[in-house]
This record gives sequence, structure tokens and C-alpha cells, in this order.
Amino acid sequence: MTALPRRRLAFFASTAALTALISAASAHAQQAPNGTLQIYGRINTSVESSWTEGQAAVQGLRSNESFWGLRGQEDLGGGMQAGFILEHGFELDTGANSGGNYFNRKNEVNLSGSFGMLRMGHMFSEAYYATADVVSMHNFDTGISSDALYAWVSNGGNHVSWRLPEYQGLTVELGTSLHKKQAEPRNNAWDLAANYALGDLTLGMGYNRWGAAEQATLRATYTTGAWTLAGLIQNSRGWDQAHYKVDSSQRTRNMGRVAIQYEDGPSEYHLNAGYASAVGGEAGTQAMQWTLAYNYNVTSRTKLYALYTRVNNHERASYLTGEAGVGARSVAMGIRHYF
Repeated sequence: MTALPRRRLAFFASTAALTALISAASAHAQQAPNGTLQIYGRINTSVESSWTEGQAAVQGLRSNESFWGLRGQEDLGGGMQAGFILEHGFELDTGANSGGNYFNRKNEVNLSGSFGMLRMGHMFSEAYYATADVVSMHNFDTGISSDALYAWVSNGGNHVSWRLPEYQGLTVELGTSLHKKQAEPRNNAWDLAANYALGDLTLGMGYNRWGAAEQATLRATYTTGAWTLAGLIQNSRGWDQAHYKVDSSQRTRNMGRVAIQYEDGPSEYHLNAGYASAVGGEAGTQAMQWTLAYNYNVTSRTKLYALYTRVNNHERASYLTGEAGVGARSVAMGIRHYF
């Protein structure tokens, strides 16, 4: 027998052994009565033409927070479960990581039971999910039309939170991001979120504090027939919106946003508008953002969408662009798919 056939034989033997090992592992996982494992994610991309005032339009493909993840849960008995979540965000147009770490969106381990849920790891602020994410219904606060005026006062690393048991439609979660290994300021960040459901009306509240920065937001959503109305108001201080960092020189600011959605079969029509008041009452620091959007839901998991969004900065405001008095606008057409 020549060397080449022996190599082929070894290759086939190795392949057969690996296949048998994978099959055995898969069979074992399927037979495990108390555990579950799920692969899930979102692919969201759009073709856009964007303008920054005073500059030429730029066209390109944009990845609007695409990600994939793993989540699992094990029944521990006695009404208790252990679980985990790992999420990796990536740029669909290049394949690159959305952040520095591989699981850059969320990674947590949790324990739940009659006491509620204890969560530990790196995660998004639940105060944000209770407020801004709900109001930006057209694309759930992703991409170029995401809320540029919301004060994101949060540090999600080294996070520990406790979600209390639901009580008559009310859910509350309290969390803290421990300051070890965190960026400045060297303070624990605090996070409080609440959601309340009362028939067609739902209410949300979010509060964050991190050093000198603080924000409090109230949200309401009402659904009647084909119409959904939503809005929020926010008060914040100590947050540099242009550079996304804590800055004790930044003064108090108020912000509000309203959204309207009308459903007609698989079609959705959206109008979303937000306004940021003057920072510390200083003239010229106001801004407005508004979006018109259309969604066509092919299935419950796949939609086609088109939108136009615009940010108008007064002479001393720099939301989204980072340049005082410079605004921006964008036209986009995209596809979003959940799996």
C-alpha cells in the first residue's frame, strides 16, 4: 500500500471518529431532560445615503446592530433555574466585531426562582429597555435613526442585578456596575428599571447614576386598534452627549420623544420625533430629531423597511455629528431578520 492511500485511510478514520463523537454529544444533549440550549440572533442591514451638513452625501451598506447569541437554561428543581446568555455583535458588511471583545453585547449567568432573578456579567441597561427602546418602535433603536438625544448614563460591565418577582403586572429590576476595572469615573454605576402593564396601557421608568452623571426617564405606551402611541420624558445632568462620557461641567437638560405607529395588515407606518431642551438653559444648545418610516412584515421574523431621519442641531448643539451647529440626515432601505 502506498503512502497516499494510508493518508486517505487515516483521514477517513479520523472523520468517522469525529462524526461519531459529535453524534454522541448531540444525542446526550437531546436526552438531557433538564437543560436547553438555543442559538438565536438578528441580521439587520440597510443601504443608506447620508448627509452631514456642509459635506457631500455618503452611500454605503450599514450593519444595524446585527448579532448572534447562545442562551441556555437548566432546571435545578424546587422551582429554581440556572441560565446564561452570550451575545456577539458584528458588522455585517465587513464581518468585524462591533466592539473590542468577542461577546461584546451581553454575557451573563443568572439564577431564578421564587425570589426573582439574580444576574451577573456584562449587559445593557434595563432602564434603557424600559424606556427608549420601546418608544423607537420603527427599528427598535438601531441604526442611523436610533435616538440621538437619549442620555445613556450607564456602564454595563461588572454588573450585578436583582429582578424582583412580577407582582400584578409590575416588574422591577435594580442593578449596579462595580467600579473595579471600569473607566472613569471610579464609582459604581446604578440602574433601576420598572415596567407596568394595565390592559392596553403600559408604563416604564428608568433611572441611572454614574458619578456626576444622572438620568431619570418616564415612558407610556397605549395601543388601540391599529394605532400605537408612545412617548417619554427624560431629565439628565452631568453627561456629555457629544462625546458619550461623564462630565461634571454638563448641566441639567430635559428631553422628550413621541412616536405613532399605524398597522395595516403586514404594513406599518411610523412617525417619531424627539426634542432636547437647552443644556442648563443656555441658548443655542437645543436639538430636534424626527423620523418617517415604513415597515413591511413579510413574516413575524422578517421585515423590509424604508426610513428617512434627520437631526437638526442649533448653533451650539452637536448631537450625532459631534460638530456644533451641524445637523445630519439619512435615507435608508433595509432588511431585518430574527432567527
